[in-house]
Amino acid sequence: MSAGARPIPGVAVIAFSSLPFASMAVLARTLAGVVPSSQVVAARFLVGLIGVGLLFAVTRTRPNLRRWPLLLVRGVFGGAAVLCYFFAISHLGVGPATMLNYLAPVYAAVFAGVILKERPGLWLYAGLVLATLGAITVTAGTGAFEHPLRPGLGALAGIASGIFGGASMTGVHALRKDTDASTVFFGFCLIGLLIAAPLAADGWVPLEGATLLRVIGIGVLSFLAQMLFSWGMGFTTASRGSATTQLIPVVTWVLSVWLLGDWPNPVTLAGAVLCLAGVLIGLVPPAPALEKAEVALPP
Repeated sequence: MSAGARPIPGVAVIAFSSLPFASMAVLARTLAGVVPSSQVVAARFLVGLIGVGLLFAVTRTRPNLRRWPLLLVRGVFGGAAVLCYFFAISHLGVGPATMLNYLAPVYAAVFAGVILKERPGLWLYAGLVLATLGAITVTAGTGAFEHPLRPGLGALAGIASGIFGGASMTGVHALRKDTDASTVFFGFCLIGLLIAAPLAADGWVPLEGATLLRVIGIGVLSFLAQMLFSWGMGFTTASRGSATTQLIPVVTWVLSVWLLGDWPNPVTLAGAVLCLAGVLIGLVPPAPALEKAEVALPP
C-alpha cells in the first residue's frame, strides 16, 4: 500500500449495493405472471451487457479475458443463480425468495475455505450462523416452508439459487485479485445471457409500454448493483463480503412493505433482526485481519 493511499471499505460498498439489489427484486415481483422469469433474466443480462459495453467504449478499454476459466465459473454459476432466484420470486414472492437466495454466504464461506483456503475468524462464523438462522426464520414466517418435507418448485429454486450464488461469490473474489470489476460483470452478463436466452425464447412475450420500462429498470438496477458488488469484493474477504449481502433481504423487506404493502408478520420481523445482528457480529474481526483485507485503490 503506497504512502497516502486510503484503504477502500469494501464492506461499505457491498452494503450500499443492497439498495439497487433490493429494488431490482421488488420490481421483478411486479412482473410475476406478466413476463416469464427466464425472459426477465435474459433482458436483465442484455441490458447489463450493453451497459458494460458502453463503459468499455467510454474508457477505451477492453475486457481482460486472461482468467477466462474463472470468468466462465462466475458466469455459469451466477447465471444459474439468477435464473433460479427470479423463478423463486415469481412463485414465492420477494421475501422468501430473497431469503433463500441470500443463504449464499453460507455456501460461499464453505467454498472459500475449500478453494481459496480462507480461514475466517470465529466472529464471522458466529455471524454467518446467526444470519442464516434469521434467514430461515423469515422464510418460515412467510409460510414458504409450510410443508417442509414437500417443498414446491419455487422453494427448491430458491435453495438452488443460494448454492449457485455461493459458488459465484467465491469466483468473484478470486477474480477481483487481479481482474477489474467491468470484466467480471462483462463475463457474468455474456455467459448469463447465453444460458437464459434459449429458455426465454420458449414463450417469449412482446414487451411494450410500462412493462418494457420495468424490464429495462431491472437491467439498469442490476448493472449498478453488480458493479458495486464486484468492486467491493476486491477489497474484502469472500466470506466477509458475502456475509454483508445479508443486508439485502432486510432492505428488500423494507421496500416490499413500502411499495407492495407486503407487511411482515412478527416471525418474519424477528428473522430480519437476526439477519442484521448476524451481519454486525460478522463484521467484528481481529484488527490484523481487517488490515489485511483492505487494499488501496490503484492509481
